[in-house]
Amino acid sequence: MWWRRFSPCWGKTMKEHKLLYDLSRIYLAGLTAVIEDLRAEGVENIPATGPVILASNHINWMDILTVTVPCPRRVHLMGKAELFEMPVLGGYYRLLGAFPVRRGEGDREALRQAMDVVTAGQVLCIMPEGHRSGTGVLMEGKSGVALIALRSGAPIVPVAIWGTEKALRGLHYGPFRPTVHIVYGKPFTLTRSGPGHGREDVERGINMIMLRIASMLPPEYRGVYAEEVAALAASAATTTDSEASGLDYLAVEQPETAETSEN
Repeated sequence: MWWRRFSPCWGKTMKEHKLLYDLSRIYLAGLTAVIEDLRAEGVENIPATGPVILASNHINWMDILTVTVPCPRRVHLMGKAELFEMPVLGGYYRLLGAFPVRRGEGDREALRQAMDVVTAGQVLCIMPEGHRSGTGVLMEGKSGVALIALRSGAPIVPVAIWGTEKALRGLHYGPFRPTVHIVYGKPFTLTRSGPGHGREDVERGINMIMLRIASMLPPEYRGVYAEEVAALAASAATTTDSEASGLDYLAVEQPETAETSEN
């Protein structure tokens, strides 16, 4: 398509619009500080170089800023196609390195661009739920991120966000802004059962990704994964170290409940 030649995803270097991205990041960091009191943890878990996939839950459109502002590297976001159809803003998003995906269908072009990002050693951000939950309760993840991770071999950094469901409401700005938490988990890679990757590999992969995200969220945000995380946590408590490899996605500091963490 014609717009690729003007996009940071056109070519392997992806350096054409670094200045615009850096200036936008400074502005958006200031905007974020007015809208939310952001508490970021685990930024050191983001690899300093090489390909990486940030897989985050999605509550509010503010999650886009919440994920990218603390990240020390440039982030290429996969966003819903409707955003890129907006006059001016659509082109601006592309200049920042974002690219569209048509939700609810197999979008091969979006998959190709995602693979281009990680193949070039860049940071790709995907929100596996596919759309905002609104309430903060985790929904079932879509398989696209697991497919990209399996094909590329890129490490995945699970990202857990909570509190953005309270942002942009009423007069909650400045000193009255809500506290928002973001945790970047330890990177991990998905493994294949054979030389290729079949449906079982993809399904197992997305389940592991979502469980990692869920395990970093307060219990009331874990949604459809709450019971499985609780069961795995109980199992881990009685499992020897030599048997714990299958439970390593729970080997993170468990957050307090949202009510407790606000105090």
